[in-house]
Amino acid sequence: MPSPLTWDMQSLDWDTASWDGVTATAKRHPMNTKAIIDFTRYTAPELSPVAQTIHDKMTLNAVTFATPPVTMAALQTLITTYDAKLVAKNSGAKADTLAFNDAREELEDKLSTLGGYVNVVADGDPVVVEKSGFPSYVTGHTIDPSAPQAPTNLKLRLGGLSGAIVARYKPDRPQSTNEVQINTGDPNDEAAWQTKGIFQGGRAELEGLTPGAVVWVRVRTVGIKGVMGAWSDPAQIRVV
Repeated sequence: MPSPLTWDMQSLDWDTASWDGVTATAKRHPMNTKAIIDFTRYTAPELSPVAQTIHDKMTLNAVTFATPPVTMAALQTLITTYDAKLVAKNSGAKADTLAFNDAREELEDKLSTLGGYVNVVADGDPVVVEKSGFPSYVTGHTIDPSAPQAPTNLKLRLGGLSGAIVARYKPDRPQSTNEVQINTGDPNDEAAWQTKGIFQGGRAELEGLTPGAVVWVRVRTVGIKGVMGAWSDPAQIRVV
């Protein structure tokens, strides 16, 4: 059976605006602006211009973003590589398509990492987020206690190592935490599902699977107070 979910500290419960009665510190801005960290919704042609804008504005505002976890030189290399792989993908060759997928995944991962850094620096300030060039959204203080909706668009592909696969999906909520389960038998048998891990955002890399096995995967989002969302439709893949 799956292991129960736990938080970083034991015996803590979120009660509206506090952890076990300890009131949370108020944010500086009544409405918080956040850089997006999930780029899966962008089409292949759309992603590169967005990434280039981020590169250019973070370079221009290097004083504000003094210690990015990804250097702007490294980001530019990823963008250039992505553009080249996107053009090559038009050949229709499987190798070119796989190379493009890898380039996109790497670029998305680094943009997500940078977005998290920008959110820490900005602390909800829309002016600082705008300086980063990141697309953004606005959140208030309202906490949604309802169960999250099921993630959509679950897709699986083989990982870079034997026994590894990569799951990509679209959570209903931004900056989500998601539980990923696998099943190597009958997907209709609830007892056969096993939790493989808890992952941030819309990507999970699963390792240690048996080569040759057919694996089913499903995902759900963790809500407030541990309220779990609905499971996504399962997807399957044969591991190599």
